Amino acid sequence: MASKSYLHIYRFQIVLFFIFISSFTQAQDSNHVIKIKKIHLPCVTFSNNFSASYIHYKNWKYNTVNNYSFLLRSNINYDTLGKDWDAHVRFNGELGYLKFVDSIWFKNTDFVDLGVDVVKNSNKRFENVFSFYFSSQFLSNYELYYNDSGSYSKRWVSGFGNPMNIDLGYGTTIHFWKTCRVNLTFVTLKTTTCPVLDPEQQLSGNDMIYKKALITSEYGLGIQTFIRKNIGSRVRWENYSRAFANAVNREKFNIDFRNRVIVKIFKYLDFIVDSRMRYSPQPPYKFQFRNELMLSFTFEKI
Repeated sequence: MASKSYLHIYRFQIVLFFIFISSFTQAQDSNHVIKIKKIHLPCVTFSNNFSASYIHYKNWKYNTVNNYSFLLRSNINYDTLGKDWDAHVRFNGELGYLKFVDSIWFKNTDFVDLGVDVVKNSNKRFENVFSFYFSSQFLSNYELYYNDSGSYSKRWVSGFGNPMNIDLGYGTTIHFWKTCRVNLTFVTLKTTTCPVLDPEQQLSGNDMIYKKALITSEYGLGIQTFIRKNIGSRVRWENYSRAFANAVNREKFNIDFRNRVIVKIFKYLDFIVDSRMRYSPQPPYKFQFRNELMLSFTFEKI
């Protein structure tokens, strides 16, 4: 029941998002005015968030558990608007650890991604865009397993570059709010690597194995959103979402919906509402949800 309620919440967020984009586009088209873009110097914004927590449960649901958690986030945006070409670069990284008292530290979140968009200016409502996207993780993961002698051994299971996603796309984009945009890349080449722990794993026609990595490539249709909008002096809305599909099949589409609302309390203290929904074309073929409410120490420069 909980997963169904989460699904309704995310459906509502996504429907509101696309209604807003549609109404905004129609309002812009009704003006029938195309403004010539001015040349802007490169604009760089970056923010670093650090949050820490200690949680004490005593007889909470009949359990007593204490744990520590630390989370570090980094975001860098580079935007330049030129006469002939626009360039948009975004880097996003996150690393978090969790420790139960009298236990070991373990990593509960670890990812890094880099997105690059190059837009050909034509002074039209829709413009051509070339896009590049890379995502992976920072640090290696290890697990314990039984070896042939019946004792525990530790082995590598994933690391930087494996797993990995690389998307190359060409399509069209619409700009609004100066640097915000929505891309439709109708020609997208998606290359994915996944760790291979079973040397006898079965391969399909488009797969290959190279140095413990299963490499898959496919063509399809992609949608990307890049929104960073200040609403007043203390609230900012951010949405960096991606979707890819090449067939109506649960094994042929991928969704990564990221939405964040940041409320500035003091100069270096923010309240963050972060929502994320993921779907990967891998068993058990279920949507994954993550919702966070946090107070964060933030250093930001624009």
